Amino acid sequence: MKKTIIFFTSLLTVILMGMTLNAQVLLNEHFDYPVGDSLTAHGWACHSGIGTNTISVISGNLSYTGYPSPSGQMIKMVNTGADVNKVFGPKSSTSVYAAFLVKVTSASAGGDYFAHFQKAGAATTLFARVFVKQDALNTAKVLFGVSKATNATSTATVYSTASVDTSLTHLLVLKYAANSGASDDIVSLFIDPSISSVEGAASLIATDVATDYDSTYMAFSFRQGTSTSAPLLNIDEVRVASTWADAVGFGGVVTAPVVTTGITTGITSTTANCAGNVTSDGGAVISARGICYGAAVNPDITGTKVTATGTTGAFTANLTALTLGTQYHYRAYATNSAGTSYGADSLFTTASGAVAPVVTTGAVTLITTTTATVAGDVTNDGGSAVTTRGICYGTTLNPTTAGNIVAASGTTGAYTSNLTGLASSTMYHVRAYATNTIGTSYGNDATFTTLVAAVQCANIAALRAKTADNSTIYELTAQAVLICKVTSRNQKYIQDGTAAILIDDATAVITSTYAVGDGITGIRGKLENYFGLLEFHPVANPGPATSTGNVINPTQVTALQMYDTVYMLQHQSKLIKLSGVTFTDANGSLKFGAGKKFRLTQTGAPTDTLFYCNFFDADYVQTATAPYLPQGLGDVTGIAVWSKSHYYISARFKSDISLLNGINEMEANTIAVYPNPNNGKFTVNVDKFNNGEISVYSIVGSLILTQPIHKANSEFDLTSYGKGMYFVKYTDTRSNKSWTEKLIVK
Repeated sequence: MKKTIIFFTSLLTVILMGMTLNAQVLLNEHFDYPVGDSLTAHGWACHSGIGTNTISVISGNLSYTGYPSPSGQMIKMVNTGADVNKVFGPKSSTSVYAAFLVKVTSASAGGDYFAHFQKAGAATTLFARVFVKQDALNTAKVLFGVSKATNATSTATVYSTASVDTSLTHLLVLKYAANSGASDDIVSLFIDPSISSVEGAASLIATDVATDYDSTYMAFSFRQGTSTSAPLLNIDEVRVASTWADAVGFGGVVTAPVVTTGITTGITSTTANCAGNVTSDGGAVISARGICYGAAVNPDITGTKVTATGTTGAFTANLTALTLGTQYHYRAYATNSAGTSYGADSLFTTASGAVAPVVTTGAVTLITTTTATVAGDVTNDGGSAVTTRGICYGTTLNPTTAGNIVAASGTTGAYTSNLTGLASSTMYHVRAYATNTIGTSYGNDATFTTLVAAVQCANIAALRAKTADNSTIYELTAQAVLICKVTSRNQKYIQDGTAAILIDDATAVITSTYAVGDGITGIRGKLENYFGLLEFHPVANPGPATSTGNVINPTQVTALQMYDTVYMLQHQSKLIKLSGVTFTDANGSLKFGAGKKFRLTQTGAPTDTLFYCNFFDADYVQTATAPYLPQGLGDVTGIAVWSKSHYYISARFKSDISLLNGINEMEANTIAVYPNPNNGKFTVNVDKFNNGEISVYSIVGSLILTQPIHKANSEFDLTSYGKGMYFVKYTDTRSNKSWTEKLIVK
């Protein structure tokens, strides 16, 4: 009987210990299911793409040093398929961590997200999204990224600057930290962290939207995107927990770091670069690391040392002010809460005279189909004047000055060389070089790939005529003018003298900021026919605006023409105008609002057309300030949008709807503005003059100037308001009628 009691007591102790050890582990997914099974058969819920390419279990495992040993199987994620989530909770802290192993087979150039947190029970409230995209400089590597935004808000994704190899398994830890009060919540991503009890510095941090999503119950989710953007990858060993240590499965004891001493490079008479590597942090954060050196064996941190930034991994320290022709001992060191460790004692001897220069290869930028800019830096002339320097390049590893070179002026310090005449879609190797009387030195080998050659299109009409295969890359060589931009999916409508098109930029490839009226040249992208709407998906940032203050006059259409889909196809995404219209549904109680549609009746037309509040961030659709549908007769300007087999007109802002601004352009125009365009100084002439008032409105409908007039010709000055388009309105104080003219200030 006593043995039985002891047995059950021991068993209970083991159970309680297990409960304690796993108290903060909210989800521990090994995918220990039969190969071929869908995750939806094992507690994962499908919230999008039901019935298409379900996420399935495949044979095999991924592993990562120090992370809990894998069991069960792993999953394979493809594209254009089901998205799944699994609810966890209740969590016991304001932070939650999701750790998982990933091996990427391929990723798109624009990138896409594949994992995220999700509000429990909600299909569209997604946040803390993890992205991956192909490294533009090395297609065998990828960059991970993160954003905080829900999928209803398109924002810039923060990507790592350091790429990782697709042939390796990577550990990602996604953290959501809820801050109390007015402080914004923070999303962090840790890429290949060391396994320890203490959370180190995050690789990436995202705070791109103010909205917070913290709740006691949440879900962790996997997402398979479109065929053009989604990555192909495997996932294994998911651990969601309330603490860092539980998420990464740390269960060890903190020890001093493990550190090794590396080689010495770039030795001159007075300088040297010594390498080290912290291979393990011992389970605690590294507080200091670097190289200690001196004349005696086994130098330590009580003597001369040079610190290095970072925690774990390889590093170098630049030793300066050394003595000519002298032997030095050096050791790498690293310190954590358990103490300081050293690598092996190593030796180097400074040069007794001049040596070859010390040079490094920098970043490759401004890559096109045939050109690129490469940076170099001569950090030391070796004790002899540098006679030549530059960049050597070719298609094989470690090019030399015997091959292709581009020389750069100067001797020491940073420089750049512009490479030209390159072949498109080709990977090149580059190295910086520098020569003095002793010899030539080279920097590290770096690679980049030139852009794929694009099919050039002289204008938007020519672009629209091309095959929309979502594969071929086209380049709009001429300038197009931005006529509308919206936050959702970073969409931009552009137009030239021939046609217009919608730029759909869901992954924020275009990073330059533009204003309506800006000219953009050299846009490159792919065409997709999205249920009758032609979209241009950019593949590269075209750079800053090539002009500003351009004006695109709207194309006049009628209500009947809006129903003629063949006719309107030539005006799809253009800036159009309907004159002499009333809002049929205006009754004094209906308001504008995101996604709402209203009828427009045109004078003399036997049918109505439809007004669509398609731009959710427009100033007239915001819930708190949305105006009532205006009554009366006026004009509506907007974008010709295509939705569900019908064309609609969508105003860009309040000023596009003359009825909302008291601007009635249907009356006979009895005023003239000249010169027009002008430099800000102009004269208004009233043909049939009565005492009245001149008002000037900005393009978004803001009143910026009002002034009574008492003569037929009056002069005005807008030079302090800047370039752009304005509306000049004359109101007859006797009849209370008004007339308006557009004004262009260049």
